Amino acid sequence: MGEKRENVHQSRHGWVWKEFSFAEKNKLGQLAEEFPESEVWVSNAINIETNYLRVIELDNNETSALIGSLNYSHDPADPETYKLLHYYVTANTLITIDLDVDNLSDISKRTLFARMDKCEDAFGAFLVIIGELLNTFLDGIDDFEERLIELEKTIRFNNRGNALEDIFDRRSDMLFIKHLAIPIEEILLAMEEAFYEEVENNNEFRKVSVRLQRAMKLLYHYENQIETLLNMNISLYSYRGNEIIKALTVFTVLVTPITVFGALWGMNFKYMPEFEWKLGYVFAWAVILSTTGLIYWWLHRKGWTGDVLRRRGKIKK
Repeated sequence: MGEKRENVHQSRHGWVWKEFSFAEKNKLGQLAEEFPESEVWVSNAINIETNYLRVIELDNNETSALIGSLNYSHDPADPETYKLLHYYVTANTLITIDLDVDNLSDISKRTLFARMDKCEDAFGAFLVIIGELLNTFLDGIDDFEERLIELEKTIRFNNRGNALEDIFDRRSDMLFIKHLAIPIEEILLAMEEAFYEEVENNNEFRKVSVRLQRAMKLLYHYENQIETLLNMNISLYSYRGNEIIKALTVFTVLVTPITVFGALWGMNFKYMPEFEWKLGYVFAWAVILSTTGLIYWWLHRKGWTGDVLRRRGKIKK
């Protein structure tokens, strides 16, 4: 890249990239003095903890500026952990606060600078950064895909009905990645608003747009897969619940004769003729068994004792 003075990078095409961190409070104050229109942005950057984006009109030769904050790193297990990139972008000036290049995927700072230096304007260089952030998200999507495939295998070959929690975990992971990618979609739309004529034929804008489409389409397909897995498991839970209720119902009906006759002959009336019969015990069992058999035959004839879903072969457990 061209001239480099501390955190100021001068491109060979004339635009400037200035890097800052919140540890440099005095330099941030100078920044607000140098770019009066950025004062509100600097103040917001210090206090904001969420995504923020705005297109502002400038009074100088540069017609518009894109300012905001982007959450580009987050731990789904810890909602309080996040990293925000604060940016101020015009055609000739790029200002970033708290950009951690080491958090980007498989690219060194020198390589990133070299790629940015090829851009003819500052917003093109900013798009290079956005493109690398999307690469990081795509790596996260690849890792998510591996976990999703393992979950599908578990459900297919060893589903004991306890996969619902894992499905919700994968769904949460997918929403987490989606929440990181959606603000980038908004940034691209805002760039068209701020630099419409310039970005229309900008190669970096096209690359980032296609890369974003890749990410969003993958997330869309994975979302459908997760919904399918969720519906399958809900149906499985419902089927198993029905099987349990059916089994309990059949059992209750089959033991009804012994319950009824047991209660009948367990009464404490003084005169019950069956008690005097020589074969009364055998008679009682005959009545109970025959009644139970008739009930079972009737249930079987109705088809209420078989499996709701009949499958050939053995079910893998």
